Amino acid sequence: MKPDYGIDAPGVRRGMLAVGAGGAILAAAAAAAAYTTSGTLSTVATVIAAVAGVAAAYGLGIGAYMTYGSRVGKLRTRERLLDLAQTLAPWTGREMVLDVGCGRGLMLVGAARRLTTGTAVGIDLWRAEDQAHNSPEAAHENAQREGVAERVRVETGDARKLPFPSASFDVVMSHWVVHNLPDASDRALALDEMLRVLRPGGVLVLADIANHSAYREHLAACGLADIRTYSGGVESRIIGVLSGGSFRPQAIVARLGGSGARSSV
Repeated sequence: MKPDYGIDAPGVRRGMLAVGAGGAILAAAAAAAAYTTSGTLSTVATVIAAVAGVAAAYGLGIGAYMTYGSRVGKLRTRERLLDLAQTLAPWTGREMVLDVGCGRGLMLVGAARRLTTGTAVGIDLWRAEDQAHNSPEAAHENAQREGVAERVRVETGDARKLPFPSASFDVVMSHWVVHNLPDASDRALALDEMLRVLRPGGVLVLADIANHSAYREHLAACGLADIRTYSGGVESRIIGVLSGGSFRPQAIVARLGGSGARSSV
């Protein structure tokens, strides 16, 4: 069986599809009214049909993109991000890898596929509103389906207080997680925790849909000098415009210096 990494932000996707469907129905009804009436009523109905048509196109378009991104796009992005991580520090296959907010195991399992004797550890609070049917069992199931269950471990924990010793991982990853923390101070704390558990010379892979400038500034303040940005290309810019700037997938890949990072908090 193929792995199932779920639908991201399922409530938002349902809302967009509902807006699109409602807009399409209203546009059709208003267009019919414009055709069968005349004068002021016809003009008003035409305007309503046009506005509803725009809402239908927007809602259905965003909903379709979110479906594509969850089912196809993020699998491709996973491999690109892991490739970028390996350009900063080639893997031997013996690495200890941490996926913060692992969800159903997208990045976790992708990393485990590149390991031989190493271990990929996933941690999450398992909130279903962030990802459909989010659970440790789903992550384990996907690891089994991709044949890497023996190299995967899953735990429950908060990104702001990671239950691991300092300098215990060679690679730390987080995919579309940190933005879910509403306060900037909490987001900074999550970044500090990721750096705390990262070994000197280790690689951080931080992918998210917002707050990229703040992340880069914080990482630079923590002493990371080799900070690279993956912009997401044209697709990211288009979806960023359509979402009013609230949804623009980008990633930061950085390597921790040999002396470790200092906290800026």
